Amino acid sequence: MKIGIVGLGKMGQNHLRELLKNPKFTLNALFDVNQSLNLDIPFFTNLEDFLATNNDLVILATPTNTHLELAKKLFSKVKTLLIEKPLALNLQEIKEIKTLANSYQNNVVVGFCERFNPAVLALKKELKDEKIISINIQRYSAYPSRIVDVGVLHDLAVHDLDLLYFLTGERIKKAELFKKSTLTKDKESESIIACECENFIACVHQSWNASQKLRKIHLITQNHFFEADLSEFSLKKDGKELEVSSISPLCAEHNALFDLVSLKENHLASIDDAYAVQELLEGKK
Repeated sequence: MKIGIVGLGKMGQNHLRELLKNPKFTLNALFDVNQSLNLDIPFFTNLEDFLATNNDLVILATPTNTHLELAKKLFSKVKTLLIEKPLALNLQEIKEIKTLANSYQNNVVVGFCERFNPAVLALKKELKDEKIISINIQRYSAYPSRIVDVGVLHDLAVHDLDLLYFLTGERIKKAELFKKSTLTKDKESESIIACECENFIACVHQSWNASQKLRKIHLITQNHFFEADLSEFSLKKDGKELEVSSISPLCAEHNALFDLVSLKENHLASIDDAYAVQELLEGKK
């Protein structure tokens, strides 16, 4: 299957690195206006030339503020696309992307790759017959200087809000958001979101002010306590280590993309999933 990548910043290069190891795909074309890679893959700085290479699917991994304009150009040429999270800067842009996707009958999915974290997939399986009481997700790191167009909410909180739905199948009924800007005046660097769902409560906490990296889920059910480490790809149930897959999140996401083209069931996030997350960030719920 021929795949192209638009945008070769950090996330685009992460996709590239994993795809080079995946025999299901042929890297057909790369596009970026700034980066230049020494690889034996057709590389373009002109988008029209890139689009003429007839990709079966494309990954859009450019800055969030470019997604809408690039989608307008990609949708008429490419049937299947994965657009990196966050899908867009606001609800209006997401609505426009959905309208365009529907008009061109595109298959569009959103790059919430944490859905494919081995610890998350193992946890989801364990929760099949469990009654969830509460969920706490923590995602801390130092400030990533590569992020220039969004704050910690769009960079990190979107993952965790999506994980609440992915793990439980329940949308958030009510949410209260607290945020603080410590690094720049125009972008938040600390956020806590308290959430109420139909059958459980949850809290997600994101920080760009931490001296160490931490990505964990603590989840309490009626019968068990689970601790998932999203950095180490590990899961404990009542303190006992459980077996998890060794497949990387991006590799698993790419395999799901392959299945999407074949119209097979998969865990990929939809435009509607991204819209539900953005509603929470804009205080619409």
